[in-house]
Amino acid sequence: MSQPAARVGDMHVCPMATPGTPPVPHVGGPMLPPGTPTVLIGGQPAACVGDMCVCTGPPDSVVAGSTSVLICGKPAARLGDPTAHGGQHCSGLPNSFNRLTTVFT
Repeated sequence: MSQPAARVGDMHVCPMATPGTPPVPHVGGPMLPPGTPTVLIGGQPAACVGDMCVCTGPPDSVVAGSTSVLICGKPAARLGDPTAHGGQHCSGLPNSFNRLTTVFT
């Protein structure tokens, strides 16, 4: 079974905290545009490795994705894939990779 595809606007969680007294927790947010605007998944641009995410601290980014689905040469981001701050995607479009199995360039 495939994992749901992550797209611009889909959410991620961030477990980091900026040191201080008290520490300031980061709060995950949506994937930022532009994503891959030439590849729409459920009407939204696809998210790939290297794309940025909103975070209360410094911006977060996707660090790993699909090993079998490439979009414009980059691994597609999916539900559960990790981010640079140690978080992961927590939303995406179900069943999208059942139809999206080719390499887009």
